[in-house]
Amino acid sequence: MIKAVIYDMDGVIIDSEPLWREAIIFTFNNVGLDFNEDKCRITQGMRLIEVVEYWYAKTPWNGKTVEEVEADLLKKVTELIIEKGKEMEGVATSLNHFKAKGYKIALASSSALSLIDTVLKQLNIEDEFEVVNSAEYLDYGKPHPEIFIKTAQHLNVKPMDCLVIEDSFHGVLAAKSAVMKVIAIPEEKYHNDARFSIADYNIKSLTEIEQLTFE
Repeated sequence: MIKAVIYDMDGVIIDSEPLWREAIIFTFNNVGLDFNEDKCRITQGMRLIEVVEYWYAKTPWNGKTVEEVEADLLKKVTELIIEKGKEMEGVATSLNHFKAKGYKIALASSSALSLIDTVLKQLNIEDEFEVVNSAEYLDYGKPHPEIFIKTAQHLNVKPMDCLVIEDSFHGVLAAKSAVMKVIAIPEEKYHNDARFSIADYNIKSLTEIEQLTFE
């Protein structure tokens, strides 16, 4: 029985995935890598430090430490979100829908807590979530289920009674590993990606939420 809904942030409540790709390409090209959007998608859903470490292991650069590149990337994506960040279609409607059903509402993101705060203020939805969690300081990031398990604990709800809304495969995998039900809303490029078949529901937009039956 669903008692709580856990939203991912990037690509679910804010249209930030294109901004993340812009920031990643800008930051990595500045340290001499030849980066493009397809490479960005490989690490979509992972924590920022994991993205930087992943690409440093693949193609080491000189001149800046991993930590310095991580800071540069966070600064750039924060600037872009403040400049261009827009709410995904259907956010307010879906939140109202779930609250009308009496579900607890939480946010669980791989993004840094400072970026989560920026997004919530940018969209003026700071008060919509009972629990807000970042994987920034956890032992593991997505696709490990730790962030979702901890969020369920903070909500005082069993994992099996939680419904997660995710846009990335790493996020969907993390939620399924936590034994939660999952709504996948992959970006258009991945609407027909077979990997997302592991989700309980596959939709194209939050505007379709009211058409789903969860019980």
